[in-house]
Formats: sequence, structure tokens, C-alpha cells
Amino acid sequence: MALLAAGSLDPQGPAAKAMADLWWLMLGLGVAVFAVFAVLLAVGLLRRRAGTGSEPPRQAQPSHRWIVVGGVVMPLAVLLVVFGATVYTMRAVPGTAPPGALVVEIVGHQWWWEVRYPDEGITTANELHIPVGRPVALELTSADVIHSFWVPALGGKMDLLPDGTNTLVLQADEPGEHLSHCAEFCGLQHANHKLIVVAEPAERFASWVADQQGRGQGAGE
Repeated sequence: MALLAAGSLDPQGPAAKAMADLWWLMLGLGVAVFAVFAVLLAVGLLRRRAGTGSEPPRQAQPSHRWIVVGGVVMPLAVLLVVFGATVYTMRAVPGTAPPGALVVEIVGHQWWWEVRYPDEGITTANELHIPVGRPVALELTSADVIHSFWVPALGGKMDLLPDGTNTLVLQADEPGEHLSHCAEFCGLQHANHKLIVVAEPAERFASWVADQQGRGQGAGE
């Protein structure tokens, strides 16, 4: 699972890149806020130590300016930035399949993935082939319990439900192989519920489709 999470920091598609940019922004803001309050805490501790001596320390008077800036303005500014970036990211991630998208039906089973290409008449198991540079609409459903589909390098998570279909739109910008793992505990063999996503150039994908269709015709004869 750690390797999967690391893949989300190396985005290979537009949706994954938008999510990774949001993550880096939130990380940067978190580090900045932590650094500011760490410096203020250190300054306060040093002042208190420097003030110790024969004379009793004077009672420090609270500063309303620091209360307003540190307790209201700064948190509000951070929340507004994160909210705006989150809305922008949500709008950048497609929720519906664009025209010309490749439609793939994925059915989660305990504990394997059934991958169907309805327009091409192909069905595979535990292996998803997609063409580079073309949106892919994954229609996700489950044959038994709730599963969760996740390819960190290409996009976010989406649940597979036994009583409905969810659509996840992915796109790979570069050729490569990506590991997918069910992200929802689904039984004793959950750790082995994996799928390989192969992103390949359009011509290689077309050749793979033709090869799979030829094997199906041969089996039918």
C-alpha cells in the first residue's frame, strides 16, 4: 500500500496531477503554519527565560493584535486558500465521460477483477489495458461486497457497489504499467486483490485489442 501511495506523488495523468498539486499545496501550507507557530513559541520561551532573575517577572499583558492575527486571520486565510484550491481541483477532475472516451466495465469479485470492453467484445481478468492520451470511462460495480478501485498514478479512488454503477474517468499521459489495489477491506484475501493497468500507445492498444478478439474467435470456433 505504501508503494501505491507513493505513486500518487508521481502523477501520470491530468486528474492525478490536479490531485497531486492540491496535496503539495496543503503540505506547504501545513509546514508554513507549523514553522510560524514554532518560531513564536521559541521566541516566547526565550523571552521568559531571559526575564528570570532576582526581580519577579512582570505579568505579561495579552495582545489583542496577536489574538486576532493568529487566531482568526491566519486560520481563515489558510482555510480559504485550501477551499478555493479544492473546488478548482474538483472541477478539473471529470465526473462524466467525455465524448470519444473508451468505455470499460470493471466488476469486483472476491478476490479478482473482471474487466470488460463492451464495444470491443473483450473480457480479461486482473489486467486493464488503456490507450495513452485517451480518456477512459471505467464503469465500476461489484458482484458481492463493496470494493474500491484505485490507481494513484492516474486518479482517485472510487467504490464498487453491488447495487449500482459508479463511473471513474482516467487518462494516462505516458506509457507504463501501474499497480492497482482494492482500497476497501473486502475479505480474507483482500491483500491479494490486485490489478495491473497497462497504458500503451494507441497503435499498440489497437494491436492488443485485435489479438484478444482473434483469440476469442478462435475459442468460439
